[in-house]
Amino acid sequence: MAEEVKESVVKSTVTNWVKGIVTSIFGLLSGAALMYLTPVVNNVVKPAKPIANFAAQVNGPSVQFNNRSTGGTEGWWDFGDGSALEPFDPKAENITHTYKKPGTYSAKLSLQNLIGESSERAAPVTVDADAPASKVELASFDLIPITPRETAPAVYRLQAKVAGATHCILCRGDHRPMEIIDDPNRLDQLISFDEMGTYTVRLAAVNGKQLIEKAQEIFVGANEGGELLAKVKVSYQAVRVERVTKTWRIHCGWQGDLNDPYSSFRRERQADPGTIIVGAEIVNKADETTPRNLECKLSEDRTKVVLTGELVRPTGVLLQTQTAPRWLATVKATLERRSAPRTLQPDEVTMAVGPGRSVKIPMQALRQGWEPVKAQVSMELWDGNRKIWSGEPPIANAAMIWKNQNCTMSAVQQSDGILVTISGQGVPATPVVLPKPVVDPAPALPMPPIAPPPVIEPAPMQSVGPMIRKVGYEFDPRHPFK
Repeated sequence: MAEEVKESVVKSTVTNWVKGIVTSIFGLLSGAALMYLTPVVNNVVKPAKPIANFAAQVNGPSVQFNNRSTGGTEGWWDFGDGSALEPFDPKAENITHTYKKPGTYSAKLSLQNLIGESSERAAPVTVDADAPASKVELASFDLIPITPRETAPAVYRLQAKVAGATHCILCRGDHRPMEIIDDPNRLDQLISFDEMGTYTVRLAAVNGKQLIEKAQEIFVGANEGGELLAKVKVSYQAVRVERVTKTWRIHCGWQGDLNDPYSSFRRERQADPGTIIVGAEIVNKADETTPRNLECKLSEDRTKVVLTGELVRPTGVLLQTQTAPRWLATVKATLERRSAPRTLQPDEVTMAVGPGRSVKIPMQALRQGWEPVKAQVSMELWDGNRKIWSGEPPIANAAMIWKNQNCTMSAVQQSDGILVTISGQGVPATPVVLPKPVVDPAPALPMPPIAPPPVIEPAPMQSVGPMIRKVGYEFDPRHPFK
């Protein structure tokens, strides 16, 4: 009996020793495995921390930013001048931004990786005030006569094509002051000369220290005083419309479970403050990684672009956070900025009118970049220095007295001018009937035909077309327009 008890004690002791040894070995192996496996998991599964870094190269008003960051998958460029933030593209080595004014700006790059870790860097950028300006070009400068005679008042259409200028200066060569034109890309306006004389019209295109000028000489003869002068004025309520095209890069990443066959995404890009988006299109639809069911739409208030689609997992590929499909959309957007309504009153246009004929007086149009909201047109008739009539078109058969004769005057407003017709004693003319708004849609009863009254042709006048002579001009910096 004692031997059996002794044998049982020995077996229990051996068993406990064996269990202890096995447990120790398993613990050592588990600790070693965890010690060596943890850095492997951190390096393979966990992405690297982002480090934002960049260099800037200034070239006049344009600055090229060289991307030297690491670990960032998405982020923003903030150029410090109040312009819209530019999305960060990890594949783009360089990005260029043009500053509108000289000065020192704080440019900043903000980054994030796939798990939300962030980094940012800011650096000052100085744009030189003496940066080279764009080359100024004055491709054409023409004065086209509108009136068929050389006598006052004479009307000319000024047309010019300008490139690279910040503004233009127009000198008409008469008592009127010089005009500063802030929208010089394409000029198209009317110029009236009410008195006899020789006028040298000069147009200068300016950008910084650059100045290019062209001039033409015009001769206007004396007015014999046998006709009335019609002066047309127009006052516009208009808004300034500025449009600019920008290219946006929008990052579209995997947003669902990594085991799903596809992942739906929705990304938005906000417009610049104070602007609306009038058009947007994706320019890289032909990429191999283009998502399916891709749509690019504008929000109802047109303040942002909305991208929707589905990223597809490659067949037979087990996704990880670093290998999940992603797509960088390139969107070309057209932005529009509209100012508050302003009152604009261009120069009046004066032309001679006489009895027995109709004269179309052109209206001064708005310059490029302005959109009319409302236009108010007024007209005056002058007999020498005496105003005999004033009002607003349309006018039908208005009675007036001219040279002790009873006359009638009609003025019909058209899209680009006022058609004025005057009739007097001994000069028959067909009365002008203005169109009336249709109230009843029922067709009117047919009227019997009326034979037109005879028209007496006015005596032919011996006249010569307007004389336009181009003259050379040497720029004197002390007297730019002398």
